[in-house]
Amino acid sequence: MLSFIQQRFQLSVMTLEMATINGERIRHLQIGEMSWLAQFANFCINNEPCVLHESFTTDWPSRELWVREDGRPNLDYLRNQYGEGLVPVITENKCDPDEITFNKFCDYCESVDVAGDSEPQYLKDWHFQRSYGINMYHVPAMLTSDWVNCESWTNGDDNPFHGDYRFVYFGVKNTTRFHSDVMSSHSWSANICGRKLWYLVPAGNENVFIKDGDPVKDIRPYKDLWPEANLMVLVQKPGEIVFVPANWYHQVHNLEDTISINHNSINASNVHLVYAFLRRRLMDVKEEIGHLSNLFTKEEMIEQEQVGTFASTNSFSFNDRAPPSNALQIVLGADARLNMPRLRCLLQMVVVDRSKGLMATCYVCCHHSDPLDCMKNCSCLKQFATYCQCTKKNSVCCERFMQSFELSVAISLLDKMTKDGY
Repeated sequence: MLSFIQQRFQLSVMTLEMATINGERIRHLQIGEMSWLAQFANFCINNEPCVLHESFTTDWPSRELWVREDGRPNLDYLRNQYGEGLVPVITENKCDPDEITFNKFCDYCESVDVAGDSEPQYLKDWHFQRSYGINMYHVPAMLTSDWVNCESWTNGDDNPFHGDYRFVYFGVKNTTRFHSDVMSSHSWSANICGRKLWYLVPAGNENVFIKDGDPVKDIRPYKDLWPEANLMVLVQKPGEIVFVPANWYHQVHNLEDTISINHNSINASNVHLVYAFLRRRLMDVKEEIGHLSNLFTKEEMIEQEQVGTFASTNSFSFNDRAPPSNALQIVLGADARLNMPRLRCLLQMVVVDRSKGLMATCYVCCHHSDPLDCMKNCSCLKQFATYCQCTKKNSVCCERFMQSFELSVAISLLDKMTKDGY
């Protein structure tokens, strides 16, 4: 029987060959190759994946300080800087993480015999940035539009997300189950060291892998379905950033000792997908807790509609058997990590922020009154990409343009939510 190390080596060789073919379908961008507005239009708005070349991260302090000359994690430096901090560690075959010191996790990394470890550990969802700041990396211009992590409210008590979605992952080996990211967010993952194998499935095609009503946990046994799902495979190298668009299901394998920095983001390019996701989940919640409706009279439901943090007088057109609005929204928030009132709050905060200053304007298209329609039009996207030619950093010109676009999208979606009764 092959040892785990031998199996992993064979997997690496096989998938590298596959990635040579399928990985070409995912655009790899060199720094300076395309303006960042063009990148935003082509990938964020179009909801297409891409890989940013390692030159985008060459000047990141983490790539120098966290990595040894042989390319492996610099545990001595990491221990010295972060050893006493508490980190969440997932043990294979367990659902909930354990919280241990980073020193203890480093002890595990130094002593573990991966081939013989039946329960490998993986440091996952570490809110490193919350504890230690963001001076170890710089967000590329294409990814700076981020209403979750890059705003004045990110670290405040009024954050609609109740926290940031910035993480560090560190693992010897791991497979993340087949999934799409929370809240229909975009995500990006930058490898500080190590290589990862990615399987990506375009939004909607995950239905190919539905078994017994749920997506499978591992798509590798279903290779015969890959062509139908238009599955894409790539190997992410050290220093590269993989951008995963909203609602793209993916599965990831560490091929060697790997550290990555990750963000989940919502912005003008995908906030309409977030709204659609919440509407779907809200219907699910109403069905799931519908049996509680007999606990409330119609008068009590009217009262519930009109009071509470999550209530609104026009939240729903209810019937005699509908659960109260704020109960639905509380359950939705717990289930989806966001709900309609908090999404509305986010959009209002964006409108207020982007309306500041004498130069604040709305984005205007001569063909469409709604910016969401522009996002579906190839000609509009081409025009969008020509407003500025900055490739590395945001100039005043392109920042103003992006602010006007974000303002118009937020206003448009707020209007739609109001008309829909949210």
